[in-house]
Amino acid sequence: MYRPTHFQLNERNAQLDFIRQNSFASLISCYQGQLEINQLPFLLDETGNYLLGHLAKNNSHWRQLEQADDLKVCFDGANAYISPNWYSDSKKNVPTWNFVSVQVSGKASLLSEVALIDLLDKLSQKHEAKFEIPWTIDKLSEQQLSAMSKAIIGIKVSIDKIEGKAKLSQNKNEVELKCLVDGLKMQKDFGSQQITQMMRELL
Repeated sequence: MYRPTHFQLNERNAQLDFIRQNSFASLISCYQGQLEINQLPFLLDETGNYLLGHLAKNNSHWRQLEQADDLKVCFDGANAYISPNWYSDSKKNVPTWNFVSVQVSGKASLLSEVALIDLLDKLSQKHEAKFEIPWTIDKLSEQQLSAMSKAIIGIKVSIDKIEGKAKLSQNKNEVELKCLVDGLKMQKDFGSQQITQMMRELL
C-alpha cells in the first residue's frame, strides 16, 4: 500500500475499529501465478489477531487459500471526490479523491464445521443487532443448518501485517480544510457525507 506520511493510519485499535465498521472486504490471493479475488463479509475474532469468513463450496477460490503464495484482505470505507473549485485558490490545486482503507496480509486456514456454525451465529448476531426483531440462527431447522453448512467453507486469516491509510487532506492547512469541508457538505452522496465528518474531526 502506498502510504505517504501525512496519510498513514498506524494506530492498531483504529485499524481494527475500521475493520469492525467496514467488514465487507475483498479477499485477494495469488497461487502459482493465478490471482483470485472475491468479496465477502469478515468477522474480527475476539483477540484481534484473526479474520473469519466463509465462501461458497462451489467457489474454487477456497481450494488455493492454504497454499497461496500471497494473500491480502482489503477493507474499503467511505470515499469522495475533491474538486479544485472548493479551495481558496482553485488555480493552485487539482482534482483528487479522499478515502480510508485498511489492508491485511496473512495466511489462511480452513475452519471446522463447529467453528463455521459458530461464525455464522456471530455474523448474524452482529448484523441483525440493528433490527427490532433480529433473525437468529436457531430459527433454522437442524436439517436446514446442516445443508447450509455443507454448502459453504469457513476460513480463518491470520493478521500478520496490517496497514491503514486515511487520505483526508491532512497535508492542507486549516483554511483549506475548512474550504473542502464546506464543499463536501453540499454533496448529497453517502461517501461525501462520511468523509465530511471525518475531515471535520481534523479541524
